[in-house]
Amino acid sequence: MWGVDLYFISYSRDPQPVTREKHVALRPPGYCSQWPQSRVKRLCSDMFAPGGSGGSSMPRRRGHGAHTLPKQPERSLASALPGALSITALCTALAEPAWLHIHGGTCMRQELGVADVLGTEDPKLLSEFCMNRQTILLLRVIAGFCFLGIACSMTAFLLDVFGPKHPALKITRRYAFAHILTVLQCATVIGFCYWASELILALQQQHKKYHGSQVYVTFAVSFYLVAGAGGASILATAANLLRHYPTEEEEQALELLSEMETDSYPAEYDVMNPFQPPPAYTP
Repeated sequence: MWGVDLYFISYSRDPQPVTREKHVALRPPGYCSQWPQSRVKRLCSDMFAPGGSGGSSMPRRRGHGAHTLPKQPERSLASALPGALSITALCTALAEPAWLHIHGGTCMRQELGVADVLGTEDPKLLSEFCMNRQTILLLRVIAGFCFLGIACSMTAFLLDVFGPKHPALKITRRYAFAHILTVLQCATVIGFCYWASELILALQQQHKKYHGSQVYVTFAVSFYLVAGAGGASILATAANLLRHYPTEEEEQALELLSEMETDSYPAEYDVMNPFQPPPAYTP
């Protein structure tokens, strides 16, 4: 009768791949008894030792009660960069005092903006016919929409950078709801700016500095910054909507694979011999 192939696994604590050494192949019975007893003991101690200098270097797998790996976030830097530009443009537009340029009226100021109506009002704005109460209200509404636009753009930026996997936040980020709200708010600000410019133009035409003075009102730098913020939000929206996302079935498959990798065998498996010899042949 001929014996079967016997394989032994030699382990070491060095980070080297496990090697398989074929010691006996189709040898007659009794051949293994010719091996030195010290070598057999050393191989067995290497295979079954739970730790120490000759312990197994196989990675211990987590048990059934261990925590699974966290879900991988879905970051989107392509939409985060335009979102950051949108935040910067809106903040600069609020800080910049020049929203409208005026010329030809009795108002001594050449630039008007939302900074003039936030906080304490300058009495000269009304006495010199730079603006009226309705214009002041419009500029305050413009400032409010700018703050809302900054809040929405900041929310969209954080969602794009961190990419949370919560269902509500994931849907909000994938369909770019926050970016779309920022675009709508920028468009609203632009519309109110045009309305305020028409009111100021009509007021300046009623109170010209000279009889033949040419009166006109133009948009200043803050107006174009808001328009640029809206354009950046449109690019961020396109980057989110045009990106390919995994379907629900693919996400479930990825979660299943992650659970299989982290939740397989108990800790006692490390000290078991993965290559048990077959039972003795009995005729």
